[in-house]
Amino acid sequence: MTFRDRTDAGRRLAEALAGRLEPPVVIAAIPRGGVAIALPIVERFRVPLAVVYARKLTAPIAPEFAFGAIDEDGHVMLDAGSVRMLGLQPADIERAKERVAAEIRRRMAAYRVPPLTAYLPDAEVVLVDDGLATGLTMRAALDSARRHGARKITVAVPCASVAAADEFRRTADRFVSLVVDPDFMAVGQYYEDFSPVSDDEVLAMLARAARPAAPEEGTVRLTFKNTLGLGLAGRLLLPATPGRPPVVVFAHGRGSGKDSPRNRAVAEALRALGYAALLFDFTGHGESEGTEADSTQAQQVDDLGAALDALEGFDEVDAGRIGVVGASSGAAVALLRAASDRRIRALVLRSPNPSGAEAAVARVTVPALLVIGERDAPIRDACEPLLGRFGGPRRLEIVPGGDHLFAEPAALARATAATVAWFKEHLG
Repeated sequence: MTFRDRTDAGRRLAEALAGRLEPPVVIAAIPRGGVAIALPIVERFRVPLAVVYARKLTAPIAPEFAFGAIDEDGHVMLDAGSVRMLGLQPADIERAKERVAAEIRRRMAAYRVPPLTAYLPDAEVVLVDDGLATGLTMRAALDSARRHGARKITVAVPCASVAAADEFRRTADRFVSLVVDPDFMAVGQYYEDFSPVSDDEVLAMLARAARPAAPEEGTVRLTFKNTLGLGLAGRLLLPATPGRPPVVVFAHGRGSGKDSPRNRAVAEALRALGYAALLFDFTGHGESEGTEADSTQAQQVDDLGAALDALEGFDEVDAGRIGVVGASSGAAVALLRAASDRRIRALVLRSPNPSGAEAAVARVTVPALLVIGERDAPIRDACEPLLGRFGGPRRLEIVPGGDHLFAEPAALARATAATVAWFKEHLG
C-alpha cells in the first residue's frame, strides 16, 4: 500500500479509527509530518489537535540515525545498542540533548498552541506520526502521555516496521497501522509525495484545526439518551424538498459509526430523492457515551429504539414512515428491533450478520431486503436458510463484485440503488 501524500494517509487512518475512540479524545501529533496526518482525523471526528513535542536524538556522524529521543519535559530515552554502535561518549549525548531541547523550545514558541499535557489527565490520547521506523520518538511521546495521566493511549500511523509494530502493540493500549512491512526501509517509501513540511504549513494546519467546523447544510446534529441514561450522538440529514419526508435510520456494524462512508453514501442518495436519514453512534462508538463493553447486542437494540423515540420529536420528518438499514452486525440489531417495534415499516439488511437474531426472523413481518455481495460467501451461507422464515415480504439481492464492505465503488452503487428502490416501494 502507498499513499498519495500525508493528507491521503490521514484520511485513510481516520477511517481505520472510526468507532474506536471514547470521548473525551485528543489527537496528539508529532511535528512536523505528523500534523499533516492528524488534520484529516481531527476534521473527521471534530476533536482537539495538540502537539506532542518529542524529537529524536542524533549524532553529527549519522544525522538521520536516531540513538534516542527527548520530550518537552527533558525526559530522555536512549537506545543503548545504538549508542554503543555509534561510539558516543556522555558528552556527545549531552550536546545532542541540548541541541534538540533548544529546537523543542523554539517549536513550542513558534506554534503557539497548547501542548498535549494541557489536555491531561483523563483524556484518551491518539498519538499520530507519518510513520514508524525505529519508533524512538513515538516511545518518548507515549511515555510522556502516560506520565501525565492519559486515560488510554492509541498509537496510530499509516506505516510501521515490524519491530516498531511489535513494540507498540505491547506498550500502547491500542496500535493502528495501515501497513506493517517486514521489508520496511524508510517511511518515505510508502508515499508518492513525501515533501518536507515547513513550520508555516504546520501553523496553517494548526489554525485550520482550531477553527470551529462550519455547520453542514441540511444536517441537524442531535443527542438523545438510551435507557442507561447515556448520550448517543447522531446526525439527521434533511432533504431540500418541502413537507414531512419518510426517514431511514442506520444501524451500523460493530467498530463503525455514523461516519461510515458506506452508510453515508446511501443516506445521501436517499436525501437526494427526498428522504430524511438518521445516522447515529451506538453506545461506546464514535461520539456516543459509554464503552465498547457496554455496547452489547441487547444494548444496541435499545439504542435503536431510543433513535426511533428521538424522531417522534421532530416535526421535520414523518415518524409514521420509518425504514431501517442494518449493516453487518447492525442487521441483527435491526431484525431484533423490527420483530417487536411496529414503528419500523421497511428493512434493508446490507451484508447482514444474523448471529443472535435468527429466532426473531419469523416475527419480522415488514418488507425486508437482504443485500449481499457475491464475494461475501460466509454471509450468504448464513442468510439463505433464513429467507423462508421471514414473516413478511422479503428478497435477496446478490450484488456482482461486492464484498462484505462493498469496497468496490461500482458494487456500492448497485447496493445503494437497490436500497433506494426498496424504500421507494415500501415507504412511498
